[in-house]
Amino acid sequence: MIKNINFKYKNKADLYNAKQSLLGHPTEQILIQVFSGIIEKVRIETLLKELKEAFPHTPIIGTTTAGEILNGAVHDNTVIISISIFQCTTVRTRLESNNNLSVTGNNIGDKYKDTPPTALILFGCGLKNKRTIDATAMLSAIYTKLPNVVIAGAQAGDNGEGENTFVFTEDGVTDTGVVAAGLSGKNLVVNNSYNLSWIPIGKKMTITKVDGPRVYSIDDQSPYELYSHYLGKEVADGLPLSAADFPLIIKRNNIPMAIHAIGVNDDGSFEYIHSFTPGEQLQFGFCHAGLLAIGARETYSYLKCKQVQAAFIYSCVSRKWILGSDINIEVSPVAKLAPTSGFFAYGEYFTFPKQKNCLFLSQTMTVLTLAERGEPETVVIHEDLPLHITDEESKQLKTLRVLHRLVETSTRELESINEELDQMAHKDSLTGLSNRRYFDEQLENEFNRTVRTKNPISLIMMDIDYFKLFNDTYGHVDGDSCLRGVALAFKKAVQRPIDIIARYGGEEFICILPNTDFNGAMFIAEKIRIKVESLSIKHKNSSISDYVTTSIGVITMSKHVKDITPVRLVDACDKQLYTAKSHGRNRVIGMDMD
Repeated sequence: MIKNINFKYKNKADLYNAKQSLLGHPTEQILIQVFSGIIEKVRIETLLKELKEAFPHTPIIGTTTAGEILNGAVHDNTVIISISIFQCTTVRTRLESNNNLSVTGNNIGDKYKDTPPTALILFGCGLKNKRTIDATAMLSAIYTKLPNVVIAGAQAGDNGEGENTFVFTEDGVTDTGVVAAGLSGKNLVVNNSYNLSWIPIGKKMTITKVDGPRVYSIDDQSPYELYSHYLGKEVADGLPLSAADFPLIIKRNNIPMAIHAIGVNDDGSFEYIHSFTPGEQLQFGFCHAGLLAIGARETYSYLKCKQVQAAFIYSCVSRKWILGSDINIEVSPVAKLAPTSGFFAYGEYFTFPKQKNCLFLSQTMTVLTLAERGEPETVVIHEDLPLHITDEESKQLKTLRVLHRLVETSTRELESINEELDQMAHKDSLTGLSNRRYFDEQLENEFNRTVRTKNPISLIMMDIDYFKLFNDTYGHVDGDSCLRGVALAFKKAVQRPIDIIARYGGEEFICILPNTDFNGAMFIAEKIRIKVESLSIKHKNSSISDYVTTSIGVITMSKHVKDITPVRLVDACDKQLYTAKSHGRNRVIGMDMD
């Protein structure tokens, strides 16, 4: 049985009052979490000194915040202390001060790898150069070494100032790195849940030019033009802060994520909290109190039948800013289950066991619950949670639901019409390239022209290596994004208006290069291969690379060869592609028919 003590810290006396509940208890079976709305490093060091004096040799993990949570209520500029007293769970903390996120993750993983904990609570520094840190690399490194550990926690805040954040353990304070608390015990019961509440609305848009988190164009428009067109000039002029109300919703591993802009660069590109790859699709998202209440009820319903003796909320500060006092709708129900504490952060860490990964989230509320099995094991069944909204709000919610349905239905119908029009115009609806039918028509025309003019013609056929494994690993949504990204890379490498690029099959692409000799075609094919590889689309189950690669075949007919037809020309190119694949993939193989 876990005993959890949560209180608002005012002075030393509060610590010594709490100490009475710990007398004689093994220090390695205690965890102190500190959520500090006081950001000054000197005051944090003073608080840490007082904690160590009151609770010597006791594991401590703490963070600065952008708002604190205490038993269902939200606070600002306070210090909340949570003390978890375990009966059969041991705690080990770690402070890792390092700018390199991958190294930090590997070090944390190595620290706990020999005796993996059941749960790992992480608090990371949330800012670097006044921009929110993307912790994906760190979480990926940790999860690779600790795949069966539930990872929870979030990034430190600084009350929205965007200047500096701190995390700390009993070993010290840092503004660069991460702190961890590993909880180990065979009777420890860990559950985690998350609630996004933002829902996608409007048309799907495609990332068309991007460099990591720096987006230059979406649907071939600058981010400013896109926001201005769909959300209005007032919102566009208020970026990046105004973008938090309407984040971009993207699905990764079939998990919806909200991503908002964190900076506007001088060249017109926007900086986002996550990285993108070309071809990924997204929509604008929105939220209101009714959706929040529904999400809170779903979280409560999931947790109310679990063993819950202590609960910790790690939630994004964007929710607090945007939803104001409505944020209590989702915070307060958790406190009905068990003593609750937590904080508002600059991004959340969350394990998705079914998808076998740990993601860095934003604009999300996450809840970690802990319990220790007793003898006999008992689970308290709580009552259902009603929606805490007024009759007037209920009417508004119904209206918003109808509005949302109207917009979504209209959008689907428009997408269906556009897809039909694309098909009629010989376009592949997924990639925007020409389709097979149009390719066949144009090849016939170009082949006949080549016979007349005696000019060379070349074909390039490309296949994505191990694409079926990619789909099996990441799902068809990410597979479609990969196809779009590869198509964009192909288009960038082949830029003459007379060249025709088509999607030939599932993951096969083909290109007609009129008036192009063998050397020219081989040069372009290698350029395509390099551009696709430089997309750095992860493919962990590929046998030849950690990223998506392609195999390419090239055929050139410099002058008309007897008995050669357009179909046989394609077959000859396909044989070169087959040779490239059979010789190790991720390469270009070609032949000049002369």
